[in-house]
Amino acid sequence: MSGIVLTFPIIKGKVEAWRRFCQEMSGLRRLTYEESRKLLGITRERLALVETDFGSAAVTTLEANDIGLALNQIVASNLPFDRWYREQMLEMHGVNLGGYEDFLHATPSPEDQELLFEWSLTSGVVI
Repeated sequence: MSGIVLTFPIIKGKVEAWRRFCQEMSGLRRLTYEESRKLLGITRERLALVETDFGSAAVTTLEANDIGLALNQIVASNLPFDRWYREQMLEMHGVNLGGYEDFLHATPSPEDQELLFEWSLTSGVVI
């Protein structure tokens, strides 16, 4: 199981629209939301609203067996719900998830990368 926390600022004046977006996913669009998430392999999703001195932000926590694959599929999926979801991200956050299509293909780590710390429960190895 892997996970990620994404934080996106909410465009000024769009907080109520963002709240409605969340309500829509838990109400009117619940069945298509659940279908999407199951197909994407997402096992848990949490959305939180955070108010800061700099404005409002949405904090999304996603968990999946393969979070990289799930994120790639959110970007590329042609399901009506997923297209709607991407439209909402653009409208409320100014983030065009379609612009991340270049990241759909695995990119090798830079050769000059120096790994300084890694830990995994399954390996128990710290380097």
